[in-house]
Amino acid sequence: MACICVYGAASDRINKDYIQSVEHLGQLIAEHNHSIIYGAGASGLMGAVARGMTAAGGHVIGVTPHFMHKFEPVYGCTEIIDTETMAERKSVMESRADAFIVVPGGIGTFDEFFQILTLKELDQLGSKPIVLLNIDRYFDELHTMMKAAHAKGFLREKVMSLFAVCDTPEEALSVIEAQLAANA
Repeated sequence: MACICVYGAASDRINKDYIQSVEHLGQLIAEHNHSIIYGAGASGLMGAVARGMTAAGGHVIGVTPHFMHKFEPVYGCTEIIDTETMAERKSVMESRADAFIVVPGGIGTFDEFFQILTLKELDQLGSKPIVLLNIDRYFDELHTMMKAAHAKGFLREKVMSLFAVCDTPEEALSVIEAQLAANA
């Protein structure tokens, strides 16, 4: 079916509720016969989505620059794509993905979210759905900041409609599947 890009934290220092929720997301994606493409990490929420996928028999594509191997362990993905740079990593994920789910993360995750949002606003990403999975209300402040930027004229109205904010893995996958079906 679809290849869903999942962006998220590599850190293991986070609350286990996040990890359990993202493992569940991976299981749901696999159970719905979708594959994932992600940053190939074995730790944090990256590892969680891959473990969930693997546990449910899903296809996991990991994309990693060579130099990242010294920063984080690489998960035993179904398929590994090695790149030279972070920019190339993001480009591969963007081009191979049919949709994007952004789970909680740090600056790398924010960078990935804003890059795909910018590309979508500029009609460079097509109609690929983007969802923020708002586990434990993680993205509330970000969403509020974006609303404030819109209210002050820094973001066009269109930007706020280019992504969805969902509270559960089930809702996130449902939104992705509905948008993919509408775009087919």
